[in-house]
Amino acid sequence: MQNDIDFKQALCQHCYHLSPVSLDECPVCEEVLHQRKPNSYIRTLALSLSALFFFIPANIYPIMKTVSFIDYQNSTIMDGIFYFFEHGEFFVGTVIFMASVFVPVLKLVILFYLLLSVRNHSTWRRVQKKNLYKMIHVIGKWSMLDIFVIGLMITLVQFGELAEVTTGFAALSFATMVVLTIFATESFDTRLLWDKKEDV
Repeated sequence: MQNDIDFKQALCQHCYHLSPVSLDECPVCEEVLHQRKPNSYIRTLALSLSALFFFIPANIYPIMKTVSFIDYQNSTIMDGIFYFFEHGEFFVGTVIFMASVFVPVLKLVILFYLLLSVRNHSTWRRVQKKNLYKMIHVIGKWSMLDIFVIGLMITLVQFGELAEVTTGFAALSFATMVVLTIFATESFDTRLLWDKKEDV
């Protein structure tokens, strides 16, 4: 029996080293070993809902405040995007829209879709669902680019005019939302998609 247990392998979620399941911790990085990501469903749900909560103020409240000699203006993310489109900077405007609006919404929609599939024990297109997860997992590695793009937008506006530009409350909300979506993606265990109702 012990030989059967040692034959089974557990993947370390920290360093991705395979070890016998009989071990309590990874021999490489000394992290605790789990057959599954612990509390995957509830953790992913909580983190995704928290990310959605911060996404709303990130797009409603000003992300930057511009003070010039003749004007004072608060700008949201969409205001910044429209600013670049109006000034002919279509590439910059598109990049900011993709990184700041489209990608975060896409990640949240896919996460909630996967969670709903697990909740309803759906067996429809499970391989495609796993591929969706892989996609947002890869995107997640570049998620901090979203914050960099916001900083770039503020810098471009500041150098484009004789004005002082500072970040608003939405910048903190946006950064928090990005971090939460990264954690939510990492906490989701795709093996939940193959669980039967009686296994949950």
